Amino acid sequence: MLDNFREWLSDNLRYILLGLAGILLLVIAFFAIRLISGLGSPKKTQPEVQQTTEHMTESVTEKNESGQLVRNQTDVLNFVTGYYTARANKDFDSLASMLEVYDDAVRAEIEREDALVESYSNIMTYSKPGLTDGSYVVYAYFDAKVSGANTLAPGLRDMYLITNSEGSLVKSDTDSHPEQQAYIEELRADSDVQALKADVDKKFEDAVNSDEDLKKLLSSDDASADTQGADSNGTGDGAPVVGTTTGTMQATTEVNVRGTDSAEGTLYGVLSTGMQVEVLENLDSGWSKISYTTNGTTIEGYVMTQYLAAVQ
Repeated sequence: MLDNFREWLSDNLRYILLGLAGILLLVIAFFAIRLISGLGSPKKTQPEVQQTTEHMTESVTEKNESGQLVRNQTDVLNFVTGYYTARANKDFDSLASMLEVYDDAVRAEIEREDALVESYSNIMTYSKPGLTDGSYVVYAYFDAKVSGANTLAPGLRDMYLITNSEGSLVKSDTDSHPEQQAYIEELRADSDVQALKADVDKKFEDAVNSDEDLKKLLSSDDASADTQGADSNGTGDGAPVVGTTTGTMQATTEVNVRGTDSAEGTLYGVLSTGMQVEVLENLDSGWSKISYTTNGTTIEGYVMTQYLAAVQ
C-alpha cells in the first residue's frame, strides 16, 4: 500500500506543487492588496476651524502661505482667557504684562469699556496667521455679564497678538503699527470672518431683545459698541456728537458699519478707533450716513451717531 502511495505521489507531484504554488500566490496577493489599501486610504487631517461660535476653539497647528508656524490654538485661548479674566477682575498688574503698551490712558480706556461688565465667560477664539512669524489675528468670543441685567451679552472682539522676546504672547498696540491695523481691516472682508461676525451679531440681538433691562443698559451707554466691536489699545478720545454735525468726523471706538440705519442691517465693515469718515447725513433715528475709504474701496453705510466725534 505504501508502494502504491509513493507511486501516486510520484505521478502527481507536479500537480501538487502547482496547487501549493497557487495557494501561496493567493496568500501573497491578499496581503499585498491589504497593504496597498492601507497606504492609499485617506489620512486623518487636522480639524478645520468652523466659522460659527459653536466650533470656534480647536487645537490646531498649521503653517500659513509663507511657511510660518501657527501656534497651537490652546495657547491662544489660554492667553485670551487670562486677558479677559484680568479685565473683569481689574487686575491691572497682569494686564500690564499682557499688553505691548500699557499706560494711564490704556488703563482708563479699559476701565471705561468694562464699567458695566461684571465678568466674561464662555470665552472662545478663532485665529489667523499674522504678518510675521509668531503673530496672530484673533477673534475672541465671550458672554459678558452686565451689571443690572440677568441675560448675558454675547460679544466678539478682534485683537492682534505678537510673540515677545521672551517667547510669550502679548496684545499688540495696533495704533502704533498701521500695517497691523490695515491687515485686520483686510481680514474683516473674508467670508469666514463675516460669517463669524454675523453669527455673534444675531446672538447679541437675540439677547438684547429678550431682556428689557439689558436693552436699556446697552442703549443708554456705549457698552453695546464696546461689547460687540473689536478690541484695541486706543483711548477713544473725543466727545460723542449728537445732532446735525456733518463733514469729517472720527470714530470714538470700534463700531459696526451697517447697510441701513438699524442694528439688523447688513454688516458692511467696522470702523477702528480714531478712523476718519465723511458724515453725509444725520438721521432722526440716531444713526448717521457716512462714507469712508478702506483698501482703495469707498463704502457708504450707517453708524450710530453717538460713536462719532469731531476730529481732535
